[in-house]
Amino acid sequence: MRVSVIRHTAFFALFFLIFAISPSQLVNAEDRFVIEDSNDWSLILIDTSNDEISGNSSAFEGDKVLLSIEIENYDTTAGHDEWEFYIEVDGQKSPELTGFLDGSQDEVMVNISFSPLPEGFVKLVFSIDSTGESEYFTLLVEPNPLNLTPAGTSEVALIGEPIHSGDTLTASIMVHNQGSQEQLAQLQLLIDDQDPILGSPILINPGSSREVSASINPQEIGSSEIKWRVISSDGGVSQALNGSVNVEVLPKQSLNLVDEYVEWSLDEGLKTQFSVYLSEGRSRDVLVEVAFTEQTIETIVQTFEIKLDPGRRPIEIDFGNPQADSLIIRLEAIDWTPLSNIEMTVPLSPPIIEMSVEISNPNPLNPLPDEPVTIPFNLTNQGNSATLTGEVRAVRSSDGMFLASLLVSEVQPGETLSGNLNIQSWPDSNVIEVEIIWLTGSEKQQSLIEIVSFSEDDPGLDLPFDLKASIYGLISGIVIVMFILVIQRTLSERVAETGTSRFNKIGESRSIRKKAAATSKREIPCPECAQRLSIPSSHSGSVKCPACTSRFTVQSEIQEDNKSDEEKPSDEIFNSTPNILVANSPNDLLSCPSCEQTLRIPLEKRPVKARCPACRSEFVAEVSVDV
Repeated sequence: MRVSVIRHTAFFALFFLIFAISPSQLVNAEDRFVIEDSNDWSLILIDTSNDEISGNSSAFEGDKVLLSIEIENYDTTAGHDEWEFYIEVDGQKSPELTGFLDGSQDEVMVNISFSPLPEGFVKLVFSIDSTGESEYFTLLVEPNPLNLTPAGTSEVALIGEPIHSGDTLTASIMVHNQGSQEQLAQLQLLIDDQDPILGSPILINPGSSREVSASINPQEIGSSEIKWRVISSDGGVSQALNGSVNVEVLPKQSLNLVDEYVEWSLDEGLKTQFSVYLSEGRSRDVLVEVAFTEQTIETIVQTFEIKLDPGRRPIEIDFGNPQADSLIIRLEAIDWTPLSNIEMTVPLSPPIIEMSVEISNPNPLNPLPDEPVTIPFNLTNQGNSATLTGEVRAVRSSDGMFLASLLVSEVQPGETLSGNLNIQSWPDSNVIEVEIIWLTGSEKQQSLIEIVSFSEDDPGLDLPFDLKASIYGLISGIVIVMFILVIQRTLSERVAETGTSRFNKIGESRSIRKKAAATSKREIPCPECAQRLSIPSSHSGSVKCPACTSRFTVQSEIQEDNKSDEEKPSDEIFNSTPNILVANSPNDLLSCPSCEQTLRIPLEKRPVKARCPACRSEFVAEVSVDV
């Protein structure tokens, strides 16, 4: 805005009054003269650039004003009176101008002319001196040129009501740029004579409209006046883009947290329900944080957001069976300020069961083999939580033999559950140790009882073990040993044996020759320069002459020996070993040369050393050709 004290002072220096009335004698004429209603004043705007009537509906900075005010006189005999006129801008008054009223006329017209008009709200005040009667008119003077104007309503819209102390209140208005250049606009807010708050500058293109906004955080509770206006460093902002609005600031809303219940059992685990209370006002977003502590170490297990309406909001959470000493619940406001953030700590008592099993004497006291037996029992829970449903078992402690079982219900804290285990057939043993086991969830408790099957007068042998079980074990061991012996004999009597064949012996002789050759040397001549070279007898491959640097290839002596062995016929190889019987045939069947037992030796495996399973004699199986 370009309204300032300096400009107002300059305007008041230029302000002048032109009027045409006939001066006459002043008289006291109370209630004689009545000023025309200010809404009926005649006001003509003159464009000072051409001294012509502007024809605008609004006054602009620099315009000239022609003002006509009609005065009615109800007593023409009382003489003359005096009038006063001044203008006021932003609380500053211009010098007073005065004139005379002709008391002889029924109607007196007062004409006033002044210029230039300053930008802003100009208050025109006219009064009668003798009576103090006055009328005023407020003239809105727009800047010249006028660029930024309201786009629609000239009132700001408030977002965030009802508003509580500490809340954020946002004011916005649509602004239109009717100028020819782009222009920056900002919304300025002022509350309770505090420092003004400016919103973000918004660039508005010519012919466009954009929303201009600013936010404020009222703290004082009660009714507050928020003054607002749109400003621009380039000027040209309509006076309609300013004003004030009253808001009612309510006290801060409060949060409250109430623990409804915390239950922890082995069956259902840890369950809790708590309620969040929000006082009257707006709906609010709240962050809920749930944590456990174990030996002063805190662990956050859940974090979630909820939207609260005023009133109560119950929340139920199941946690299973955690390792924890206490439960912590925190509430934290999201984008608002409550009276205080809430935190609640609830001590936890994990469920504990202390189980015990008591066994009474069996019925009958000394059972006979295969006789039904009943063993009474008592299950007691001395913990702080009920047990889970479970099972009671009877097993023989010596070998874990299952004797009987019974499903049992849960046992409440401090209670005892009685029952009977029914064994359908008593084992055949003199003395049996029976273990009664109580299983519930992951917990187990047991008790032992020794039951004598026969009377103490029975002179029978009292064995420290179960005779029937021992006999079964002995028989099983004998069967396993016999089975192993049969397998070993079967494997040792295979028809063909190759482990001691003549092929193996040939291989052994070749290996000996290779080792001998590896340690010997031989001389060869270079094919290029006849230089004599000494190389290992076992070397086969490329050789480089140190004299002429030429390369040539040689063959190993070992390879030549092997080749000569391979070229020998199989008959020669086998005949080299004395005292070996030979059998041959043109097909897979042949006869043992010692006992004439018919044997099956495939042709593709011959020649091969074999053993007759009947006479145990060894021979060489060969292939013969029918002539």
